[in-house]
Amino acid sequence: MKYNSDILRRLHAELMDVMREVVRVCDIAGIPYFIQGGTAIGAHFFEDIVPWDDDIDLGMTRENYERFLREAPSLLGKEYHLQEFTTEPDTPFYFAKVRKRGTRFVESEWVGLPIEEGIYIDIFPYDRIPDNRRAERRQRSRVRFWINCFTAKSAWLWRWFGRANNGVVMPKSIVSCAAIRIATLFMSKQQIYNRLHRELTRYNHTNASRYNIVRMPKDMIAVAAIENPERRRFGDMEVWAPADLEAYLRNHYGDIQKWLPEDKRLNHAPEVLHFGERMTTEESERISVVIPLYNKEAEIERALRSVVEQSLAPREIIVVDDGSTDNSRLVVERLVAEHPEAGIRLITQPNSGVSAARNHGIREATGDYVALLDGDDMWLSGYIAEVCRLMEYYPDADAYATAFDIVNNDKRIAAPVPAKEGYINPAEEALQGRYPIIPSTATLRRSTVEAAGGFPEGMKIGEDQWLWASMMQRGATFCFSPMSLVRYWRTASNRSASIYRQEHSAHTIEELYDPTGDATTNEYIARMAIGKAITQSVRGGTDDARQAAEVFSFTRHSRRQLRRLKALNALPAALRPMADGLYRAVAWAIKRKGL
Repeated sequence: MKYNSDILRRLHAELMDVMREVVRVCDIAGIPYFIQGGTAIGAHFFEDIVPWDDDIDLGMTRENYERFLREAPSLLGKEYHLQEFTTEPDTPFYFAKVRKRGTRFVESEWVGLPIEEGIYIDIFPYDRIPDNRRAERRQRSRVRFWINCFTAKSAWLWRWFGRANNGVVMPKSIVSCAAIRIATLFMSKQQIYNRLHRELTRYNHTNASRYNIVRMPKDMIAVAAIENPERRRFGDMEVWAPADLEAYLRNHYGDIQKWLPEDKRLNHAPEVLHFGERMTTEESERISVVIPLYNKEAEIERALRSVVEQSLAPREIIVVDDGSTDNSRLVVERLVAEHPEAGIRLITQPNSGVSAARNHGIREATGDYVALLDGDDMWLSGYIAEVCRLMEYYPDADAYATAFDIVNNDKRIAAPVPAKEGYINPAEEALQGRYPIIPSTATLRRSTVEAAGGFPEGMKIGEDQWLWASMMQRGATFCFSPMSLVRYWRTASNRSASIYRQEHSAHTIEELYDPTGDATTNEYIARMAIGKAITQSVRGGTDDARQAAEVFSFTRHSRRQLRRLKALNALPAALRPMADGLYRAVAWAIKRKGL
């Protein structure tokens, strides 16, 4: 994950706050500790947190770790929480974390677990490992198995014999999963913890020459390096590090480097990050959020909360109620009252369609950019921050978009999207079967949208693609981030593409076609026109579908879809929904494509 610079500075400040508190407690209680992993790299090269990192790791020998667990709860300030199995039985972690209350940092695997979620530093217990390599391998194998069992009592992360938590799937064989399921079926979490603890500490009574986090083969430290630690500068404090820190790092990482290529700068990529208060920057204050709303009582709270909980807050949030007849408006009014700091504005209009609602919100917006979000969908907490990061790196773009996941019947699938960050040609990407931009991923320069005429009011299907094509024809530039920060609900209620009524619009897709224009853009226009015509045909719009097939018969990229359209339109109208439904079901099952 790439962090917005403002977010990363704030996250580093919060991490250092937690670090200072843990060091204070250790100093008071006389508990030895040492920095390890990426934190040790930061101290060695930067005398601070690694510039792209998002966590701090401390180690303690088992004896000192257990002293910390006993003494820290009464010594930690009230803003901090010690998370470990003995203090928080629902935790999926066999080691300890000290978290800052009132903040949130949640990785995808753990979303929805009933545990403390604050920004944290990790504290790992180090145990002796045998010098005999065969014995070491046997110990690691047993430890990994019991750690997996321990985690599985809180969350299932594999595709076999269970539903993966929050759609996150990690690789593991069917045999391993079966063994884990059998163990977790007959053993309590306490019993598993006891077995794990026994395996971790098996060799602590020996004179083995190395300590290790047993599940991590490379993270070995010589006993002498821990027994004779050295002081190192880390931010505004001095901390304890293993003796001969560079030797430890070379043993752990091999040829260590101060600066790594961007693709190797790994971090935890949280799905939820919030600092407990509204945070804005110069870039985020330029963004107005526009949410069209029509009869989405069941989904609008999820969508609106996802904006309120952004780690970087936008300038304002404009909800345009397009004549809803359910309780959607009441839900929004309740959230306005709950979050007066969020700048939520509710606007109502007679039912005029999603394009009119979006255009109304864009006219009311005061920001230079408008970020669109449908009431069915949601953003992860880093969406606005990522757009602001793109604005820093690609300031000339007229449209910014990110990758997204499709949620279908509670299953989450990554949508096919462009592979790289940077400027893109949306027409070219779409013709390759990728989704470069959809409304809920889009943040648009407001002046560019207005120059393109806004969304085509009265158009029921394809209104978003109409605007993208219109912007492209006027020379607009598009920028994309492959970070998946949006969730699109394919099966949400009241999707416009699932409901067809005769259109009454001053605009058509046909008007965009320019025989003398760019060939790629014309192919994109043909693609969206044929896709729309298929829906029209299924809903009984035989004449509209036939006209589209004739106008866009020139296509070379969408021949298969053109044949599909003609075949559907040749069927009796009553049979078309069944035939199209079967086709879509098979296509989704095979390729997981199609919104």
